[in-house]
Amino acid sequence: MSRWSRRRFLGTTLGVAAGALGGTSVAGCRSSARDERVLRISNWPLYIDDRTIPEFQQATGITVQYHEDINDNNEFFAKITAPLARGQSIDRDVIVLTDWVAGRMIRMGYATPLQIGAFPNRANLSPLAQDADFDPGRRYTVPWLFGMVGLGYNPRVTGRDITSVGDLFDPAFKGRVTMVTEMRDTLGLVMLGEGRDPMRCTAANIRAAAARVRQARESGQVRAFTGNDYTEDLANGNIAVAIAWSGDIQGLHADNPDLVWVAPREGAILFSDNMLIPKTSDRVALAMQWIDWCYAPAHSAQIVSRAGYISAVQGAIPALERIAPALAKSPLVNPPPAVLSQLRTFRALSDAEDSEFTRIFLDAIGG
Repeated sequence: MSRWSRRRFLGTTLGVAAGALGGTSVAGCRSSARDERVLRISNWPLYIDDRTIPEFQQATGITVQYHEDINDNNEFFAKITAPLARGQSIDRDVIVLTDWVAGRMIRMGYATPLQIGAFPNRANLSPLAQDADFDPGRRYTVPWLFGMVGLGYNPRVTGRDITSVGDLFDPAFKGRVTMVTEMRDTLGLVMLGEGRDPMRCTAANIRAAAARVRQARESGQVRAFTGNDYTEDLANGNIAVAIAWSGDIQGLHADNPDLVWVAPREGAILFSDNMLIPKTSDRVALAMQWIDWCYAPAHSAQIVSRAGYISAVQGAIPALERIAPALAKSPLVNPPPAVLSQLRTFRALSDAEDSEFTRIFLDAIGG
């Protein structure tokens, strides 16, 4: 159920600090005095620019070990769960996880509360980022970036505009439709198409949406359930309509200007990837300096200029206009009010619900 690949194509690996949490060496040793000014970060690949870290290091004197080692939410969580449960270090001070996994970390007591006094730039939280059902009041997390799940298509292939979730099920596109293997994104969008709000979904809603997905698979309407690999087929014209992540289409625009991302009229899904401090970090003060740095509008704009997703920082768009004016005008990075009003989040699930809904979804897609 990986979401990592939505960032994969955006550039080449930064290599600021190569490394990954090893399956047998997650827990680290107690830090030495010389390590006290070293900040250890885990993030997704290709999710930062090439200036933010060097400038932070120069301004603060803190050395950053930046690891692009989160390739899958569940995989990463599985690696860190055992040492966190034992109260052992995972050798990370900031990790970036998608909303639902961040919520799981909070519920299990694995996250350290943010130090508000060390976070003056918290005042720059955008209205979109002020609160979250998985973290009421944003006590433990703040977004790294937001993204949107909607529909991607090429008008040259479809021969018409795509405006509705129902277009995924149009027989005219049989065999030329893809959906993603992220349960919340695919079933959330299908539920919106059925007039149901993912923020208040029930097990019955999930089953109904999954049944529709199953029927589309069995009839041959859906060509494949994919990660980011739908982008190649979409760009080549092999598929007509795809459930698509906004940053994917933004990243493809340079080579494929005909491609369109649209929020269906029934609504689109909003997700966030979130910074949090693991409970075993012994460098909370350094972590807070990093989080505060990233919430300066100019720094957030730099990050967005590479990643192509939505900033959670008020003032980032004016700053982005100065360094990437064309990108600042993109509705995928700077969504207009009409799009923002259509965005819905998938509600936080209990662990039991997560297991049940995932099982239903995997059965529907033949996983």
